[in-house]
Amino acid sequence: MVSLRYFAPAEPLRGLISSYYLFEVDAARKTDQLRAELAQVRFILKGRLVSSFSGGRPVECPRAMLSGPTSGPVVFEVHGPLTVVGVGLMPGGWAALIGCHADELADNVAPLDALLGPVVSRTFERLANTCCPENIALILDALFLTLAERARDTPSWFTDAADAWLTGSASPQVDDLIEVTGVSARQVERLARRYYGASPKLLARKYRTLQAAVRMGTGEAPTWMDAAGDAFYDQPHFIREFKQFVGMTPHRFAVDSAPVLRMTIERRRQLPTMPKLALYS
Repeated sequence: MVSLRYFAPAEPLRGLISSYYLFEVDAARKTDQLRAELAQVRFILKGRLVSSFSGGRPVECPRAMLSGPTSGPVVFEVHGPLTVVGVGLMPGGWAALIGCHADELADNVAPLDALLGPVVSRTFERLANTCCPENIALILDALFLTLAERARDTPSWFTDAADAWLTGSASPQVDDLIEVTGVSARQVERLARRYYGASPKLLARKYRTLQAAVRMGTGEAPTWMDAAGDAFYDQPHFIREFKQFVGMTPHRFAVDSAPVLRMTIERRRQLPTMPKLALYS
């Protein structure tokens, strides 16, 4: 059995946090994969999790961890039963709450307490001891509201514009982001790497493909041609990009996609407060 439930963060946190979630696997061992995604905070309350990032590097995940933005699919191996409480971290949340640059942790994980301090172990203990899933949001709200009180000044003018740019078109163009922000291409490159973990060009390719995958996953696009639209040169181009960011061909995704990958697409759409950018990653 695999279970996934989403919870909305407190309203003051919704520009920083996309959602909270409870992920449970009732199996001794299971392998699955996720598409390229935004940064995540995860608390492994039960079991073990090993993640393999782009290039196949297996990483033993810390019990409380920060996973940076990913530029390709992540294969994960569950040693269960597994219980994970997770937090979707928006680029604005990275800017406000995390000290390092996102590209320093892209396609990798780090112990959360090394970045946020002793409050992490107290939160882990509270989560491990709660008997009610509905308390998860309250416990995590307490953590992130406290962190937000001492948040850094953030360039929301950039993250708001970049979020809209990545979701406002089926094929985002870097020149459009430069124009709407009114800063140089060099500064756009620097800010994108710092808060999104990748260059604007890679982000445009990533979200162009993830949008297509979500359209297929929800049935909005019944064929690869409907999903690709005019955003890709041809079918081979679409297949190459799909494999890079989703981890499989469009055909395999349509008929036999990874269960957890498809579940994240379906369940996230059920949370009304979910930001559009998080629906794609």
